[in-house]
Amino acid sequence: MIDVIGFHHRDLLPPFCLKIIQEARVLVGGRRHLASFPEFEGPKIELQSPLEKALEKLKEFSSQRVALLASGDPLFFGIGKRLLSLFPPEKLRFHPAPTAFQLAFARAQIPWEEARIISFHGRDAWRNLHFEIAPYGVVAFLTDPLNTPSRIASYLLEKGLEGQAVVCENLALPEERIFQLPLEAVAEKEFAPLNVFILRKSPAPRRFVFGLPEENFAREGGLITKDFLRSQIIAALSPFREAVVWDLGAGSGAVGLELASICFKGEAYLVEKSPSRLSLIEKNLKRFKLDNVHIVPRPLEVALEALPPPDLVFIGGGFQALYQKKETFLSKVKSSTRICATFVCLENLIRALELFEKEGFRTKFDLFSVSRGKRLANGAYMLAAENPVFLLKAWRER
Repeated sequence: MIDVIGFHHRDLLPPFCLKIIQEARVLVGGRRHLASFPEFEGPKIELQSPLEKALEKLKEFSSQRVALLASGDPLFFGIGKRLLSLFPPEKLRFHPAPTAFQLAFARAQIPWEEARIISFHGRDAWRNLHFEIAPYGVVAFLTDPLNTPSRIASYLLEKGLEGQAVVCENLALPEERIFQLPLEAVAEKEFAPLNVFILRKSPAPRRFVFGLPEENFAREGGLITKDFLRSQIIAALSPFREAVVWDLGAGSGAVGLELASICFKGEAYLVEKSPSRLSLIEKNLKRFKLDNVHIVPRPLEVALEALPPPDLVFIGGGFQALYQKKETFLSKVKSSTRICATFVCLENLIRALELFEKEGFRTKFDLFSVSRGKRLANGAYMLAAENPVFLLKAWRER
């Protein structure tokens, strides 16, 4: 039996947990945990990154009585999930202590039932973190020696956030210290490695607008997927948070960037070969402040080889090149991939329909022939026609 015991400090352990440790044959934990029990005479296994070696050794002793010490609640951003993947539940018993987050909010005297909790401990939580926390007024970060409060604060300041912080060092230990300071001051200060960083800020719910106005983008003349068409494309692709997006023949990047902001925990690959249009994509990317966009400055037929399998594909240009590499393209497409493509020429639309229908896709296409209202200098109103554009949608039934 493996007893997994939440641990902050030996003096805070309840008597029944001390008894479990005293009766155990094997003691497992981090270096600080093990040092708290110098009198333990049995085998000790130190947990250190990477964990694989220690966990393999733990398997050898799993038939004996094992006490495993883990900070706070082992089933809340802790080792518990990993242990449950290696051992049957009946081999494990969990005895949680208050989590570092509970202790931090108690010290800061901040209610936390609506707080967003994010762990950086051994995890990559950076991708569009500012979007992740935007709707919340209170956010707490469990940091690690690489992802420090100062690094997190610097990132958030760069993304335009403001707020007040509470940084709690060495919680439940004799060296415990609590700092209350502005976010700017956190970026300039070093803290002890064991800490929780709480941020209080104004909540800013993200509003998703399918088809942002063209004025939001740098562009070459009128060469941009118009807002009315972009809204139809994005709606048809049914974006979700973790989607992998391809924008092929990206132009100014309007479709790909708008999708990337919606799929902010996924990845977006914008393929464009024109140097002048690549410059536009770079400018637009800075405006959007996105972390999940990969600009691919290659011809489409070359770029296809290295792209990961997509969830959502928009073909805004370069269909002829894609058609020449259709085997490569189709080998990357998943059964759940949704595809949209725009065409000015009927011949390319027909070729695309034949390609996707032959491969078992369901297809639908529409012609968008839109006139926009404008006001003349004399105060009169008129309609100005946009160029007609075909929109093709392709998907597989699942």
